[in-house]
Amino acid sequence: MTPSPLYVGVTAAGGQTGRYVVRELARRGLRTRGLVHSAGSDEAALKAGASDTARIDLDDPASLTPALRDLTTLMFIAPPFDASEESHAAHALKAASAQHISHFVYYSVLHAHLPGVPHHLRKRNVEAQVREAPLSWTTIQPTMYQQTLLALVDSASDGVVGIPWNPAAHFNLVDLADVAEAVGRVITAPALHAYASYELGGPERLTTEEMLNRIAEATARELRLEELPSSRPPLPPSVSRRTAAEMVAMFAKYDAGYPANPNVLRYLLDREPTSLASTARRELGTEPSTGRPKSI
Repeated sequence: MTPSPLYVGVTAAGGQTGRYVVRELARRGLRTRGLVHSAGSDEAALKAGASDTARIDLDDPASLTPALRDLTTLMFIAPPFDASEESHAAHALKAASAQHISHFVYYSVLHAHLPGVPHHLRKRNVEAQVREAPLSWTTIQPTMYQQTLLALVDSASDGVVGIPWNPAAHFNLVDLADVAEAVGRVITAPALHAYASYELGGPERLTTEEMLNRIAEATARELRLEELPSSRPPLPPSVSRRTAAEMVAMFAKYDAGYPANPNVLRYLLDREPTSLASTARRELGTEPSTGRPKSI
């Protein structure tokens, strides 16, 4: 097999999304460089399959120049709820252009234009920057991960799952492993996916109560839903006041639902996207591992 000429840099490679992407790219035999901020992230990126790592500081554009050297592709994933995402993306786009990187893949969010949700609106503004950049680009727009709900289930005390949004609202949660596979297909065929924006939704439109029933049946757990006020979401104590406020705004929007469509993901995967029950069995340890990283 002829080695791929692609050499892919992945920012936030030690985070949840970054690890899934790095592992998928490594599975495809691609050279990857984890672009990280700390020693712990270095280790996580290498463990996920990165060929090498480089330290970057997105507040310091000069740190990007050596880190991006020799790369053909840059996958830009911002840290969660990054207040400076617009300037960080601008630095990355400028550095990518200066290093003659041929393909910039931006990791956005489903419905970035959603009013009243600050981190969505920042991503909307970054999408506008990407569209004006002098290089080939693709934008990935995933909905909420199935893993996000599964993390709440896995940490639930006595099977009581606290949900800070209307449990009757509909969602199409997506498997992060499916999203990573779609990213892998985009990166390995850049000409085919140039100048495309892809909304990625899961295959089932379900209420939260229906989702918990699917998870309970798949994992033989007894689960009970507890509706929490959106102003009192289950957050780790380390979350900053600003991030907490942005998450509260997001959950308030979720009261009306966050439906998506699976057709684009179905096209990219060339198969049916993974059901919530299947992901629950895989992530919560009730079926053999597929080699995909556990996130919870």
